[in-house]
Amino acid sequence: MTFDAFHSAERQGWHDRAGRYDGATALATLQIVPALLDALHLRPGMRLIDLACGPGYVAGAAAALLINAEGIDFAPAMIETAQKRFPDLAFRIGDILDMPHDTASFDAAACNMGLFHVIDPAKAMSEAARVLRPGGRFAFSQWTAPSDSALYAGLFEVMKAEADMALADPAPDAYALSDPETVAAMMTTAGFTDISTRRLETVLIAPTVDFFDFFMSFGVRVPLIVGAQAPDVQDIIRDRMNAAMAPYETDTGYEVPMPSLLFAGTRQ
Repeated sequence: MTFDAFHSAERQGWHDRAGRYDGATALATLQIVPALLDALHLRPGMRLIDLACGPGYVAGAAAALLINAEGIDFAPAMIETAQKRFPDLAFRIGDILDMPHDTASFDAAACNMGLFHVIDPAKAMSEAARVLRPGGRFAFSQWTAPSDSALYAGLFEVMKAEADMALADPAPDAYALSDPETVAAMMTTAGFTDISTRRLETVLIAPTVDFFDFFMSFGVRVPLIVGAQAPDVQDIIRDRMNAAMAPYETDTGYEVPMPSLLFAGTRQ
């Protein structure tokens, strides 16, 4: 089984969402940035790479701390957005599974909600280790499993009941990195030590909109599955997803718990 079609669809999906990231995905992922940077033990003058950087928020936040930061992402529109937002930083189109950077050229590497979007997270970890100097720090974030997430528990109950998953392209397990023991083993194999896990109580704060429509802009994986279904099934999924999120509706929108995990380690 190969994930080539999924990889291409992910790249195109994030390319298409670059202009909508601020009003959707960023409403959750930006909450993680301070803890992510803190885990890297940064000092002014260090060199950092923001992996799967999207619009460049991690690199931009690091630069504000006097870090020499740059970013890489496989979606061209994301790189264009990042470069416009942070014109003094360097961003390039590229795949974090095979980076063009020299070995041992960074002091820190960060990846905010990016590893579960690639087809081989273990290889991405090894690449992060390769570009880090010995003693360099690597940190990345990951959503908790649906069993520990109000958002994804409700979402995937609907998807399992209504969607024919076989209609979508084969994809890696989105929650393989939600198990700390699995991640610790992968990071150790990649060349990291001093591995830590921290839980963050992330909350999706969404505006008052049709929640289904909002979530179709929030990510790429679920829209790929929904888009493969027949129109009448898509309508059922819409209605059931909105009903599942109704308990989390507030006067100003939605506040849905979706905890995250922050993993960090030191390059040997």
